[in-house]
Amino acid sequence: MGLFSGLRGRGADTTLDVSTAVMVPMVAGMLADGSIDEAEVRQIRSICVWSPIYASNSTERDTEIILRAIRLVEDQGPEAMCGKARETLSPALRETAFVFAIRLLFSDGHVGHKEQQTAEKLVRWLGLSDDRARMLVEAVSIMQHTADA
Repeated sequence: MGLFSGLRGRGADTTLDVSTAVMVPMVAGMLADGSIDEAEVRQIRSICVWSPIYASNSTERDTEIILRAIRLVEDQGPEAMCGKARETLSPALRETAFVFAIRLLFSDGHVGHKEQQTAEKLVRWLGLSDDRARMLVEAVSIMQHTADA
């Protein structure tokens, strides 16, 4: 047994509330390429502003949720934390979390190989069907059309 095994309380707790559980796949997607860029931060902030899940939060509360999700994903790993998110979220909110994560992957205008692999893993980690996930990715892709499309 490790020194920190079985601890309860602040700093050791990996349980998720709904808002953090929805944030975890976003953070997993954001960290997929090993960096956090400004476009991704702007996209998360945008999601927090318009999503009913975060709408009543202050900017400071959103920041707390984002930072906690980053710490959990970095510490426990994206698969483990997305598994916890899957356990916490309803099927509808798992789809919401997936769409938000895909929006993050598209935010810098390029979905790289590592990001594509992470998106495919998110489908499995969140328990989505391949067909449904493909439809959701297509919808987010359509949202990326420029004015000259």
